[in-house]
Amino acid sequence: MSSIDSSLRPIRSTLTAAPAAAYLVVGLLVLAVTIVAAYVSLPGFALMTAVLLMTVGLASLRWPRALLVLVVLAPLLDRFLIARVMPDSVRGLTQYVSEGLLLVVGVVLLVQGWRAGRIGAALRHPTTWALVAFAAVAAVSALLNRVPPSVAIIGLVYTVDAIVLFYLVRLVGFDHRQAVQAVVAVGIAMVLLAGVSIGQALFDPNLFGLAVVTGRSGEAVRIGSLVRDPNVLGTLIGLVLPFALFGAVRLRRPRLRWTLAGIALLLMTSLLLTYSRGAWLGVVAGGGLVMLLLDRRVAGFALVTAFVALGVATFMPRNLTTPPPTGDSPAPELHFDPLGTTADRIGAVGEGKDLRTLFVINALPILRDHPLVGVGPGRYGGAAAYNLKTPVYDRYDTWKLLTAQRTVDNFWLHILVETGVLGALAFIAAIAAVVVGLATTAWRSHGSVHVVAAGILAGAAAVSISTGTTMLLEGNTVAFMFWFLLGIGSLYRPPAPEPASHPLREPVA
Repeated sequence: MSSIDSSLRPIRSTLTAAPAAAYLVVGLLVLAVTIVAAYVSLPGFALMTAVLLMTVGLASLRWPRALLVLVVLAPLLDRFLIARVMPDSVRGLTQYVSEGLLLVVGVVLLVQGWRAGRIGAALRHPTTWALVAFAAVAAVSALLNRVPPSVAIIGLVYTVDAIVLFYLVRLVGFDHRQAVQAVVAVGIAMVLLAGVSIGQALFDPNLFGLAVVTGRSGEAVRIGSLVRDPNVLGTLIGLVLPFALFGAVRLRRPRLRWTLAGIALLLMTSLLLTYSRGAWLGVVAGGGLVMLLLDRRVAGFALVTAFVALGVATFMPRNLTTPPPTGDSPAPELHFDPLGTTADRIGAVGEGKDLRTLFVINALPILRDHPLVGVGPGRYGGAAAYNLKTPVYDRYDTWKLLTAQRTVDNFWLHILVETGVLGALAFIAAIAAVVVGLATTAWRSHGSVHVVAAGILAGAAAVSISTGTTMLLEGNTVAFMFWFLLGIGSLYRPPAPEPASHPLREPVA
């Protein structure tokens, strides 16, 4: 069997035992009072926000792993749920809820890890050296391109802040049972999101007051569930779907296998309804390749599940509770035509009309002028470049393409142009340092250990490819979950290979 790194066994709590239900009730009560205070008094809202963060900090002393899961799921709440119940005066602040939770929990766990003498062990991983190299290249690029320090720091933080979760996971430690519980918690959240998205298709696209997105290639409606963005939902599903696929094939208990098979079908159907071709590509080319290499039975099961999900998405009833159309508000068309719309998108690429392709073409002269270390952090591709008005866009006419969005919709293009070939290779090496060890663990292990290792591996591959059509590894919603799961994966150690039997010692029939 595979085992967790012995130097990173789960850290013990420093708080005396306390009933989890009591903490949960107190936390929900403080959250409710904070929301009410936002409507009554801004000073009162600020005070209750501080009390809420203190409550979270105290809870992280007792349940550090549970609070890390809360931080990972927080981006699903701040912009998409909490913002809906806040008044306009503070609604803009809700997008920083996840960062605030990460800061509070991170500081508490860092102090706890320092007191336990675990910081050195948490940092002792090849990923650290790759990230140091990436930061060094970014610093050199900033100096050579005369990027103001504030811009360079903001640009770098936007890119790597989620990586803190990788080290917090290693700092507190997870045993295998706790790793399974964390994956299950994340999976339950994704099942809920997928269920809401299918409810939108079945009953009403505006179910629960949710908004839908109209596609650019003939997709009348692209469904994004509670996160509202179909690309975000599709990428999150691509990250979690492999756990259900591997579990449905590799686990021993029949009832559990059937349950996971149903979950896989639910997630696959929701994935198709997003029309997120980048997520589709990631699941097929990234996750599919991992499945083929590790277990062709899982790849075959995934293919069958995809065909069944395609039938469900095509023939399921639509608009069961949608109000009758009027002249001013026609009913949305929810026909499902993945082949036709994908062909339309491919045609747009061939005709030079696809925006992502135009960004790549626009970036080629920039790469030619700055091949090794790029134009500097905060200068291209991401939210920092847009918000801080980078001069690179003026010099290379990139602003002409940014009329309807803030980013270039390609995380790897963003990394390549900002930090050059050297920076991009260092960032890829940081991910590969986890993937290599995890691949060995998945290859040699069995049962639930195999499912966790293979699921992280396939999910990371899917996201790494799909983020070539999005900037979601810069945004917290996907990046938090991505680096959290990689952190869990980094804790596993491959089991020793089984010794080969000597041919002379084989029993003779």
